[in-house]
Amino acid sequence: MSIKYVMGNDAAGKADILSEQDITTVPEIVPGLFAMDLWVNTETPVDLSRSVDPTGSPFRHEPPDGGAIMRVIDFMPGQRRTAEQMRSLHEGIGSVHIPSDEEFKLSKDPSIHKTDTLNYFCIISGEVWALSEGRDVLLKAGDVIIQKGCMHGWRNDSDKPARLIGVLVDSHPA
Repeated sequence: MSIKYVMGNDAAGKADILSEQDITTVPEIVPGLFAMDLWVNTETPVDLSRSVDPTGSPFRHEPPDGGAIMRVIDFMPGQRRTAEQMRSLHEGIGSVHIPSDEEFKLSKDPSIHKTDTLNYFCIISGEVWALSEGRDVLLKAGDVIIQKGCMHGWRNDSDKPARLIGVLVDSHPA
C-alpha cells in the first residue's frame, strides 16, 4: 500500500500529520495511463496557512501560472497511441502545446510533446523510456530525470507497470 501523508502545523501550532490518503491505486486518465496530483500550489512562495488539500480539481497537464504540481504517474506496459489519440489526450488535459500535424509526422513517437515546465521525475518502480528528439534513455527504479521545457515523451516497453513521481514547476518558455 502507498499512502500520501500531509504534515503541517495543527491548531495548536505543533507539527502533526494533518491528513492521509491511500494512493496505491491511481485514477486512469486514458487507457493505460494513470495519474494523480499529490499536491498543487498556485503561487510561489506558497501560502502555508491554507489548510485545505489543493488537489481534486480536474486533471490538468501543466501547473497553474507561478505554481507547481507533485504528481504520481503509472505507465502501463505496451501502450502505443496514434497521433490522433495523443492529440485528443492533449486537448482533454488542457496542454498548452499540442503538437502540430507536422510535429507528429516528424516525431519518432506520438507521445513526444513540449511543456513550459521544469520537471523533476524519479522512477520508483518498473522501467520506462524517456524519449527526446535526440538520445532516448531507459530509466529504472531509482533513476532521476530533469526535463527543462523541451520536447519529451514516454514509452513502457516492459511487461510491468512503471511508476514515476514528478514535480512540474511553471517556467518561462525555453
